[in-house]
Amino acid sequence: MSDQNVINKSADQISRILLEVQEKTIAELYALKGNRSTEEFIRLIENLDIQQIVRLKSQNAVNIFNQTHFTLLGSIEGFADTTEQTLQTLINYNEQSLLSTLDNMGQIVKKEVVQGLISGQGVEGVLNAVRSQGSLSEAQLRTLVDTAMNEYSRSVTKIMMDEMPDDTLYIYIGALDEKTRDKCLQMMEVGEMTKQQINDTFGSEVFTRGGGYNCRHKWEISTQTKFAHDPEKASKLRSKNGKKTD
Repeated sequence: MSDQNVINKSADQISRILLEVQEKTIAELYALKGNRSTEEFIRLIENLDIQQIVRLKSQNAVNIFNQTHFTLLGSIEGFADTTEQTLQTLINYNEQSLLSTLDNMGQIVKKEVVQGLISGQGVEGVLNAVRSQGSLSEAQLRTLVDTAMNEYSRSVTKIMMDEMPDDTLYIYIGALDEKTRDKCLQMMEVGEMTKQQINDTFGSEVFTRGGGYNCRHKWEISTQTKFAHDPEKASKLRSKNGKKTD
């Protein structure tokens, strides 16, 4: 099972850095205006590559993001060979997704600074406007990192599953608490299943997405220890309140 503590720490660090990038970039753009008129500044900012500026300011976050993938590999149970090239390619896909978020952040910052100056807003007002965009709030930035890391772990495991005999058994493992989705409780409740049985019962997307965003669970090869696998508790939680969060 991927180390959720490692993922949580990474999500904390990265979201904090990106929030600081938002604040610093907006403050610096306001400082750049100086004594220029709003019209003069609008013409100036039009030619500024804010997306590149945001990428440069966020490089430490990108480095932490990439390094966390390698840290997670140590906590993923290996039961089939996977090439380094494949593992790196999966990291590259996740990195491109993060960079896309940073580019979107740069574009939104640019737009909100212009609108803020036209309307007479200060730095704080523009910052709040940027963070009101769903994907750029602290919660959504954490979700981006958390989901990307867990999906990486699931993808690595799924690639190994594809190399195993068809009769290999798997179990659904992860946290069991008041935040666990009903869908995840169902998958844990069923116990051991083959890959085909999982696909037929729950669909192919659960191999990489689990129960959805922020999901802390995954299908893993069945072992004698069955760490983090408790079908009886899952059944009790399902019958208690039918919780559907994770």
